[in-house]
Amino acid sequence: AFLLLVTGMLFGSLTAMISGDILYCRLGIGVFRRTFLLKEIIDAEIVRNRWYYGWGVRLTPEGWMFNVSGLDAVEITLNSGKQFRIGTDEPQLLLQAIRSYIAK
Repeated sequence: AFLLLVTGMLFGSLTAMISGDILYCRLGIGVFRRTFLLKEIIDAEIVRNRWYYGWGVRLTPEGWMFNVSGLDAVEITLNSGKQFRIGTDEPQLLLQAIRSYIAK
């Protein structure tokens, strides 16, 4: 029961938020988190994860991924060429938010 509680706290939710010029991604209580400068994002698109990529923090053939449920994600491409996937139930909203900042 304790292990289930800890797992839920670490991976039970995913928060993606833009504040200022930074995109924040945080799993659960924030032990696993990533930040991206919006000026370093050169592209963003909606993608569908393969079911066997699973959930949590994963290294996929397309790059790192944060995901807690479902298969939909927004994939960002950085000016370094690296890609990162952010799983979300509302990919269109996240995509619009990112694109509105990187278009500036």
